[in-house]
Amino acid sequence: MGFYMVSRKDVAELAEVSPTSVSYYINDTGYVGAKARQRIQEAIDTLGYNPNQIARSLKIKDSRQFVFFCNEIRNPFYSQLVHQATKAALKEDYVTLFSPVVDDDKYIRKVCGYQISGVFASNNRIGVDAINTMAKQNIPVVILRDVKWPDLSPKVTQIKVDYSYIMDEIVVHLREQGCNEMHYISSSSSPKILDEKTKAFFKAYNKEDVQVSFGIADTSEAFEKIVSSYSSDNCPDAFVCTNDAVAFGVLKAITTIGLRVPEDVMVVGFDNAYIAKYSVPSITSVDIESEKMGKIAIDLLIRKLHGEEVDDYVVTPHLIVRQSSIRE
Repeated sequence: MGFYMVSRKDVAELAEVSPTSVSYYINDTGYVGAKARQRIQEAIDTLGYNPNQIARSLKIKDSRQFVFFCNEIRNPFYSQLVHQATKAALKEDYVTLFSPVVDDDKYIRKVCGYQISGVFASNNRIGVDAINTMAKQNIPVVILRDVKWPDLSPKVTQIKVDYSYIMDEIVVHLREQGCNEMHYISSSSSPKILDEKTKAFFKAYNKEDVQVSFGIADTSEAFEKIVSSYSSDNCPDAFVCTNDAVAFGVLKAITTIGLRVPEDVMVVGFDNAYIAKYSVPSITSVDIESEKMGKIAIDLLIRKLHGEEVDDYVVTPHLIVRQSSIRE
């Protein structure tokens, strides 16, 4: 016997009402008497009926689905973010779908063709043209901004981290702990396209001989870079990392080459992901409201869906000092 999908007509027959009444009840778009409502719900429960969300989205032009673009899901910060966003969306009767970033106009248009309700993305892995393509189609878009784009569509809402002082705070803290030589590990692909974090570090460090490694965004990349570049004889005093996943890889690499953290080398991460608190030693990091970032994104998207004028959301980061950067 083949698979059979229960229809609204089946529900209507069992509840002894019209298919139109079933539609009114499910979508809450028309009057249905109390007794009829009860019979419809009982029929739905008995038959195990689930509304066809695809057909519904075509009718109301809202699939109740948000898409999260990210190719760094191995980073604990982004996995936390997806988890929080999913919970926040479900409370509003929306689902959150994950899609790896493919910075390709054809791919973006295909995703948009599924009547999605909105998009949340990190803009260091997806280009401005792709973001603007979605905005032109009146799809609500919220981005977690890493790169400042002067030609970004004004329809796009940004979650911006104010890096103006936090890198100064990190550099001052490390120097107070006796650090002179710092190495910054950046997720920016090259010196030609710098994210705002990297720019802020350059400004705070204020030295011509600053050491920077580019294009490193995850734990394994960071580990391999440090192990292949340094030994116990030539390691800098500290590593400042673009995120905590990178910091975790650096931490492992330092012990692998025979040095100790923080006695020989200090480590600072970013994002205050859960691994920072529970690693050994615990990692000094920067809190950017990671515990509520997913909820913030969903709240902004829903407000945009309702036609509200939504301002950019600005995050003020805070340094969380832990064992990896404190010398007794």
